[in-house]
Amino acid sequence: MNKFETVDMQQIADMTGVSRSTVSRALSGSPLVSFKTRDLIINAAKQTGYVMNTAARNFRLGRTGVIAVVLTLEHDSPQTINDPFFMEIIAEIAEYLRQRNYNTLIAHERLDDASSFLQSQTVSASDGVIFIGQGKKHEALNELANSGFPIAVWGDATLDCDYTVVGCDNRQGGYLAAKHLIEQCHRKHLAFLGDTHFPEPQARFKGYLDALQEAGLAETNSPLHINISFDPSTAQKALEEFFTRETEVDGIVCCSDLIAIAAISAAQRAGKSVPNDVSVIGFDNISLSQLISPQLTTVAQPIAAGAKSMCESIFAQLSGERPRDDISQAQLIIRDSA
Repeated sequence: MNKFETVDMQQIADMTGVSRSTVSRALSGSPLVSFKTRDLIINAAKQTGYVMNTAARNFRLGRTGVIAVVLTLEHDSPQTINDPFFMEIIAEIAEYLRQRNYNTLIAHERLDDASSFLQSQTVSASDGVIFIGQGKKHEALNELANSGFPIAVWGDATLDCDYTVVGCDNRQGGYLAAKHLIEQCHRKHLAFLGDTHFPEPQARFKGYLDALQEAGLAETNSPLHINISFDPSTAQKALEEFFTRETEVDGIVCCSDLIAIAAISAAQRAGKSVPNDVSVIGFDNISLSQLISPQLTTVAQPIAAGAKSMCESIFAQLSGERPRDDISQAQLIIRDSA
């Protein structure tokens, strides 16, 4: 740090009544400084016209000033980054990192195994990685976490995780959705749509089963589960076949909003009215859920809060801390589709 920068930082410390080291930590994005103190210091820095030499700071700390975001998708998955849920959570991550003077790297690296991933350009170019979804890579994520490289994962915490997990209570969300449909007198032909080979949909399906069991419907209403991809174009054909085959279905719990939107479209093309003939509930509460007709009843996930929590988890690990999982309560948002 040059002399001019040192004097400037001391001036900020004098203005805010904190130590010079606290100023340095705050301007470096350290989680050891409270939000209130950091905001105070940043405002003082702006008043003095102080500009931190980010490149010099990162060089001294051995940091890149970059956090990578990786979508945990299978090689044959038709899902892409243009999925609205991915776009919304990545936007929240990028905005929060911007506020912490960090850049965001959207990486297309596949997590085949931990050792290969640790040798990848994604790791060399970043200080930590946020994974969106666990996919079928739970063991690789555990190995990666145990290597000491900072990672945070959006997913389901019911697995035996060595890594920090952020998300919502997926099982509770599936339960709330199915319970709502049961209370709306959908008691005989209640379906669940989603690929339960993955942790989050599997937990949501278990919640759906919990609601059936609680209502005494586990035997009279045999669980109707259809494995459907998160990709709407792939799901569309399966849904058209579903409504042709399952003509009596009058309530559907979907493991994502996109599947729910595709289900509404397929139902309407099959001549069914939503919610009069069939009620549909999604999962995520993406912005698009309020723009369709009818507006989608859905289970909200903490997208903005979760993005912030994952970023803070990476920063905490960079400071030598072990952050805890952050699993929010699921919240049913009742709109017009159910």
